[in-house]
Amino acid sequence: MFMKLLSFLIMSMFFFQCGGDNAVREQAKAEVEQMAKTTSGTATPASGNQQTPSSPRNPIINETLTLVMGNGEVKAGEETCLPITATGFTDLIGLQFSIRWEREELEYVKVDKLELTDLGPQNFGDTHSELGVVALSWIHQSLRGVTLPADAHLFDICFTPKVKAGSKVDVRFEARPVAFEVINVKEELLQFSGKNGQINVVD
Repeated sequence: MFMKLLSFLIMSMFFFQCGGDNAVREQAKAEVEQMAKTTSGTATPASGNQQTPSSPRNPIINETLTLVMGNGEVKAGEETCLPITATGFTDLIGLQFSIRWEREELEYVKVDKLELTDLGPQNFGDTHSELGVVALSWIHQSLRGVTLPADAHLFDICFTPKVKAGSKVDVRFEARPVAFEVINVKEELLQFSGKNGQINVVD
C-alpha cells in the first residue's frame, strides 16, 4: 500500500516541491516546459485510466470517476472561476490529474472553494502555472475512503483571459505531465473521465 502511494506522488514532485535548491527547481521547470511544448495545442482525451509505471500491480475495475469542469463568461482582463464537480466518487483514497490551457490565452489566478476532505492549497502544483499547467494530487489522510453524492463540488479553478472579446478558450483535463489516477479504499484503480471547460470572453 505504501509503495503504491509513494509511486502515486513521484510525478507530482516536480510541482509540489518548493525546496531551497534553485538548480533543482530550474531543472524541474525546464523539464515541465519541454512537456508543455510537446503537448501544446494537442488535447489528451480526458478518459480512460492512463497509469503510472506501478499501476499494473493494482487491479483496474469497471467503475468510473467522472469530473466535470464548468464554463465561464467574462470580459477580457477580468477573473472568472470554473467549478469542478464529481460523480462516481465512492470510497476513494487517492486522485491525481493535470489541468492544461494555452498560456498565451489565459493567466492562472488561483484555486478556490476547496470542498473535498483533506484537499488544501498544498495539493495543487501551480509552481509552473505560467506554462499552462496545474496538477492535483490528493490522498485521504485516514485512508478510510471518501464517498460523495453525484455532482459534488470539489473546487474552483480561476483564470484571467488574455485574449480579446469574442474568443472562446478551452481548459482541459489531461494525463500529462501528471497522469490520471483514481484509487479506492481496496487499492483498485478506477477509470477516469473528464468533461473539459470553456471560457467565453465577451464585450
